[in-house]
Amino acid sequence: MNRKTVLLDIREIANPTSGFGQICKNYAEWYGSMSDPQLDFVLLTEPRLLPEVDLWHATNQQQLKHRHGRCRHFVLTIHDLNYLTEKNWLRQMKHNFILQHAINKADAVVTISNYVARQVEHQFRMNGKPVRVVYNGVEDISRQAESRPAFVGDRPFFFTIGQIRKKKNQHLLVDMMRHLPDFDLYISGDDHFAHAATVRRRIADLPTANACLTGKITAEEKVWLYRHCQALLFPSVGEGFGLPAIEAMQFGKPVFIANATCLPEICDGHALVWPDLNPASMAAFVKTRLPLFDDIMAQACKDHAATFSYQRHTDAYIQLYKQILMSCD
Repeated sequence: MNRKTVLLDIREIANPTSGFGQICKNYAEWYGSMSDPQLDFVLLTEPRLLPEVDLWHATNQQQLKHRHGRCRHFVLTIHDLNYLTEKNWLRQMKHNFILQHAINKADAVVTISNYVARQVEHQFRMNGKPVRVVYNGVEDISRQAESRPAFVGDRPFFFTIGQIRKKKNQHLLVDMMRHLPDFDLYISGDDHFAHAATVRRRIADLPTANACLTGKITAEEKVWLYRHCQALLFPSVGEGFGLPAIEAMQFGKPVFIANATCLPEICDGHALVWPDLNPASMAAFVKTRLPLFDDIMAQACKDHAATFSYQRHTDAYIQLYKQILMSCD
């Protein structure tokens, strides 16, 4: 195969606190330092004059509003179809149209979990085109620098992180804390969404006063919270992958999840799955299962988290790039 040029669209690197931003940061590090005898990598980090390349990789579905430049081949990665539950019907139709057009053009369609793959196959006309699954790489943050946040008290605490949105169910965790008065809960993440007001009201009404909405935190604060928390609580019902679950497992922490979307698949038996999302029964489940979590389970969590390496992730994509480009030589 003659030497080819692959462009990775990583413009979300401008939003480092988002999940997409973290992925793009890692892509910049991995592909930026990679030497391959058959491929040259171009990293698109900001809007500019678009180069002519052999293959364009849209690394998430939100970049489809941008034109793809001059390219012979196109790889599309779809992280989720959350717009189907978050947007009104008119915006859903718009997203469906844009995504269907991109699927039609793509040489390969990739999703980040089997759960999302099934959604895509149900929602769109694939015309015989297979949906491939490449799990996200997860940067190992367990040995990174830490910093104790100023808002942390002296009591044992639970931790959750993510955008403060209804699908994440942080309001249920606040209600759950009524039944766990000996613990605190720190809820971190982007809180500019409307649902944050609901969470704040629930916290204000909490007689035990043991929940805190922290807003965005630094990478060093996140590491400290993972390392020192009793468990990660993650009742989200709107995930394409569920990055915090794997990050918490890197520290050997118990992870409580909803039995929803991709979370059981990604955690693969290493998480504690709430039977239902009633706050009282959620609290009872935590009380019962937390004392049973031992060193063997903690090591199993660490081993499972290590399987989501960026080496494995990038190897899968490079194999895909070469398969597409070699078939057309």
